[in-house]
Amino acid sequence: YPPSFNPGTRGNSGGNLDGPYPSSFNPPERASSGAEPVGGVAGALSSILQTPYNPQQAAQTRRYPAILGGAPDPSPAGEEHGYGVVDSGAKANVTAGLGLNSSGSKSSFLPPRSASSTAASTEIGDASPTPSHSSGVVVLEPADQTVAANGAAGGSSFALPPPPEEPSSSGPSILPKRIIPDPNDVNEINEKAYNGVPIPSAHDSSHKKREWLMQMNQTLEDTAVGLLDPNILPLSTIMNGWAKQKSSEGARMVEMWLDRVHSEYNSENPHGVHPTARMYTMAVDAWAKSNGGAAAARRAEALLERMDRLYREGGGRHEALKPTTGIFNAVINAWARSREKIAPSRAEQILAWMEKLRDTGGEDLDISPDKYTFNTVIHAYAKSGAKESATKAHRILDNMNQMYREGNSSVKPDTITYNVVINAYAKSGGKGAAQEAEHLLQRMHMMYDQGDLSVKPNVVTYGAVIDAFAKSMERNAAARADALLANMVALHQSDQVRHSDLRPNTYVFNTVINAWAKSKERGAAAKAEEMLVAMDRLHASGFPGLKPDAFTYTAVIDAYAKSGFRGAASRADLLLDQMEAKYAAGDQDLKPNTFTYNAVINALAKSGEPGAAARAERVLHNMVNRLRNHGGNDVKPTTINFNTVLDAWAKSGEGEAAAERAEAILEWMDRLNKSGNTDVKPDTITFNAVIDAWARSGCKRGPQRAEQILNHMDELYQGGNIDVKPDTYTYNTLINALAKSGDGGSAARAEEILSIMEQRYSAGDKSFKPNTRSHTSVIDAWAKSGEQGAAMRAEAILTNLRNLYENTKDPDIKPNVYTANAVMNACAFTKHDVDREEALEMAFRVFEWLDSQPDIKPDAYTFTIMLSVCANLIPKEDAPVRFESAKMLFEKCCESGHVNDHVLWKLKLTVNEFEYHQLVGAGVETKAQDLPQPWSRSVANNRKQGDNRNNNWAARNRRNRQ
Repeated sequence: YPPSFNPGTRGNSGGNLDGPYPSSFNPPERASSGAEPVGGVAGALSSILQTPYNPQQAAQTRRYPAILGGAPDPSPAGEEHGYGVVDSGAKANVTAGLGLNSSGSKSSFLPPRSASSTAASTEIGDASPTPSHSSGVVVLEPADQTVAANGAAGGSSFALPPPPEEPSSSGPSILPKRIIPDPNDVNEINEKAYNGVPIPSAHDSSHKKREWLMQMNQTLEDTAVGLLDPNILPLSTIMNGWAKQKSSEGARMVEMWLDRVHSEYNSENPHGVHPTARMYTMAVDAWAKSNGGAAAARRAEALLERMDRLYREGGGRHEALKPTTGIFNAVINAWARSREKIAPSRAEQILAWMEKLRDTGGEDLDISPDKYTFNTVIHAYAKSGAKESATKAHRILDNMNQMYREGNSSVKPDTITYNVVINAYAKSGGKGAAQEAEHLLQRMHMMYDQGDLSVKPNVVTYGAVIDAFAKSMERNAAARADALLANMVALHQSDQVRHSDLRPNTYVFNTVINAWAKSKERGAAAKAEEMLVAMDRLHASGFPGLKPDAFTYTAVIDAYAKSGFRGAASRADLLLDQMEAKYAAGDQDLKPNTFTYNAVINALAKSGEPGAAARAERVLHNMVNRLRNHGGNDVKPTTINFNTVLDAWAKSGEGEAAAERAEAILEWMDRLNKSGNTDVKPDTITFNAVIDAWARSGCKRGPQRAEQILNHMDELYQGGNIDVKPDTYTYNTLINALAKSGDGGSAARAEEILSIMEQRYSAGDKSFKPNTRSHTSVIDAWAKSGEQGAAMRAEAILTNLRNLYENTKDPDIKPNVYTANAVMNACAFTKHDVDREEALEMAFRVFEWLDSQPDIKPDAYTFTIMLSVCANLIPKEDAPVRFESAKMLFEKCCESGHVNDHVLWKLKLTVNEFEYHQLVGAGVETKAQDLPQPWSRSVANNRKQGDNRNNNWAARNRRNRQ
């Protein structure tokens, strides 16, 4: 184990258990870092898989196993396999891609286009192009020889060897001769039936069982009160059958039969029909399993109270209704299953009442809480998921141990008890919960090694501890979950008979994969992929319980979606294709669901990869086709799915074509909604994404089309469609479209829209509240307009915003560094000579204001802009003034730690080479990384946090220059 895995001191779990693990918990050797699995395969799986799988190497060489997108080698079965090659962008054409076929006239859901528009109306969902992919050949690695040797091809690896043959004996056999009944001999078949009506067997369908129960109900209805014959109507069988329906209807039917039994008893039924404690317990249990929540739990309590009252007040008539521990346990179980907030406390109140009855012994009641009672109360705490619930469950466990030490053997905790407490820690999500769960696992191992076989850890125990780490979100939690799985596998491999209950299964592997998916650690997606490959190999080598299922694939896909590394979205998309292909081939366990498709769509939408938007739309298209062809809600697309794809198109960088595609998808949504699929009804976010696509399109008619759509939104809203009401984001997006256009009149129009927002907000509509971004975008529009007086208009908007904030202290309209930078940018690129002098003064005035603020300060972009102000607005003839201004700015930049390569580049454009060397202390080819580290400390911090605008801008400029 890595040092980080050793458990530290943990709570009041009893005894000092923080030393070495017991022998049954002896882990395999691990890498010292505690994060990297040995041999490239997660955990101890390298010990049972001879050929490790390395995801990074597979990605570099494009040599994948079949489970990850390769095709099996056509070599004969039984021969060794290696890896083949998958061509770049490899993927099979599993389903039809996205195509937009001409469909004639436009839907009225969008405003009519201007005459210049040439885009055709389209329909999504028929024949459509699939993103370009090629395919290659992949062959599987050889199966693990150690595992495969334990069983025949495809058979179980845990088959016991046949017993040795013994010489025949002439004496009598120790067992009688087997007699196999003839299936054709009807006399040998004991088919149980009442009044000629056979009782359904356990193997019959639920429909057949229900038919029989309804037939029994009809027979009861046809039978007069007082004449019920249990030989015709088997009461316990019928009541138990209704109880097993696990529904409110079933519980009501059990009560109905119970009430009839009371009526028969009161009518002095000649067949001796009378109510019993067992019947009441069945009724209570039926309500407990009915999923009826608090109402079911209260009904269970009412039945117990009724039973107790009849027993106490019956004058000896209801001795068979003497309350038992079993019915109290059933009531506690009803509360435990209710998932109500009060369930744990109510369950513990009933437990306390049972203990009081036990201690008083009134009326010879034999009621004493047993192990099941305590386990059920702990279960109530585990199901609640509250942070303090795990601690309370642990306290009950400690009480059980104390009672056992005092001589009460009926409450001795067992494996189930510990598992439920561990599960409570897993669901609580509290700080240190995973460590407490692991500590209980360690304690179980120590007790088992000391001879207590009733607390032997099993696969459920390990699964719960692993789940606790998966949900903890703590650093190295995934590595610790992986190590626990490694230990469990190693124990099982060491003695498959003694540790048969530690046989790994799909659930435990899935939980570890889920831990990697949630970890956000570097390389987490690759480790999740390793686990998937390991599962596939082990399943092929004789582990039938380790078959990857839909959850396995979805968790790996989710890990890639959250990883953010280059190529992750393609890997997620490839895995989805593998799922769809295998499901189409008949593997029902790999049916993709909504979560699977959502993860792939999100991964593609956020990736920024070329063609990602089209691929995301293809996945959405597959969802719609699945719903259309097969029905069901497991892959039902929603408005969120469509909006995510729209956002991907808006940010795809594909210009006008992307905006046209976004409109087509919006119209597709409208058609689906009008045809009855209300889950994909367009909303404000939908329209905002389409407007954003036009804002980012870069085409001349983009702002005009964006404004047309906004106006149409407002018309739809005024007409009663409240789901598409324009909001602040809508208007901000339109202002941004105008700002990016740079056309004459765009800045003035942007300011008009800001004025409209202010008017509607002042009239009482909070949805139109202008915020800081609204004002900053209008300033940016003026900065890019190049019009005379643009800088003065920009400063006027900032001044107005500052005054508004000073008067209201509203954080939504507080000026920030981006607002100030936008004004300085307007000054720096003033094109009209009459404005230059005033723009210069204005820029330094805004800079001084920004520098004087207590909570906002200049950033690297600020200094870049101000150096541009000096270079553009201070004449070269005034070289001393240019130098002093540049010197002041550069010194402040160094003091604040914002020096980067772009600042240095602007400084070179502002001063001569001698002056540059004087300020920087190095030549003009110097990079920021070569200068004193404190000069760039803030840039480095912001780069880690991902919030430095200048770095992003500089990166874009570098790409453009390349």
